[in-house]
Amino acid sequence: MSGDGVPPQQPPWGSANGSGEPSGSPATGGRPPRPAPPWGGPSTVRPGAPYPQPPRAQRPGLRSPRAAALRSRRLRRRALLLLLPIPLLVAAIVLGVKLAFLPVIASMGSDDYDAGDYSDAADLFDVQKTMNVVDPWKAWFNTGTARHSSGDDYTAINDLHRAYDLAEGEDPMVRCQIQVNLSISYETSGDYEKITADDYMAQKKALEEALASRAAGEDYDATVIDPFGDGNELTPEQVQDDATTWYSFAERSFATAEQVRGWPGCEDRSEQEKEQNEQSVQRLQDKQQQAQDAQPQEPQDPPEGDEQEQPEPDQTEEERAEAERQEKLQEQNSEARDDEDQSQQEYQNYYGGDEPAGGTGEEQGGGGSTKNW
Repeated sequence: MSGDGVPPQQPPWGSANGSGEPSGSPATGGRPPRPAPPWGGPSTVRPGAPYPQPPRAQRPGLRSPRAAALRSRRLRRRALLLLLPIPLLVAAIVLGVKLAFLPVIASMGSDDYDAGDYSDAADLFDVQKTMNVVDPWKAWFNTGTARHSSGDDYTAINDLHRAYDLAEGEDPMVRCQIQVNLSISYETSGDYEKITADDYMAQKKALEEALASRAAGEDYDATVIDPFGDGNELTPEQVQDDATTWYSFAERSFATAEQVRGWPGCEDRSEQEKEQNEQSVQRLQDKQQQAQDAQPQEPQDPPEGDEQEQPEPDQTEEERAEAERQEKLQEQNSEARDDEDQSQQEYQNYYGGDEPAGGTGEEQGGGGSTKNW
């Protein structure tokens, strides 16, 4: 006891004497001891000792592995359901923006076309092809028409064919307008191909002149014979083959242009338009004939029997004359034999026997028996 008469305080974990006896034990008349936890272990914890932990599966707030897996799957399913509409939402936004700007793009393309900037107009019209659900044929028609005006007929032909297919359910006059532009594109393509063939024919003529000058020892343009300077000289036959190929391309393009103008769909045109169409068809037929006539003809072999023997180079004039005389005699003898054979055959057919080889003078002359035919 201290000097003031108050007993000293005991620590909560045991007596002050270090015996480990908890304060308030039954021996001293204090609180009852703390019961042991349900998972086992001592009822008291000494100073510095680790606090006992419950088993992992029995900790409060924790789930079993199966429950955790199920919860993870549920979370993934919810996240997927939330992410699925995002692409559709983005597509709807893009489509809406595109539809909103289609009139603006069409107006800009029309302005460039009217100003003569056909390539820029074609590029703008080309943007309309993607995700265009409203009159999709218009984008291909505008692009093909602009490509034709810029000189790119091959791309224009492909675009206009596509426009004609997409406009299958449209008014017949719509398809008629498309096929007219398509026919014009084929025609201008044939014009270019014929010009290319004409250039090859001009190149062939220049090549023949250069080869003749070189053979005669005169001045000539070496680039005409060897354009690339690599030692590979051109031949007139090669250049002629190229010209023939391009002439055939032109002829086919003109024929296709004429065929396109005959497609159904333009029956309801006015009389003036029909007259113009007939004139266009006649023009295409004339161009087709010109391309066909311009093709160089291949040399034909002479028919058998018409070949004439060429005189020997060392043969004199007398020898050639004698050879010609002998050839005429052989021809006369051959004709005489043919006449004799024919006469015998006629005699057999008329009298039923062989014609006598000889006879009297009257038979061989004009006083003998004659045949009445």
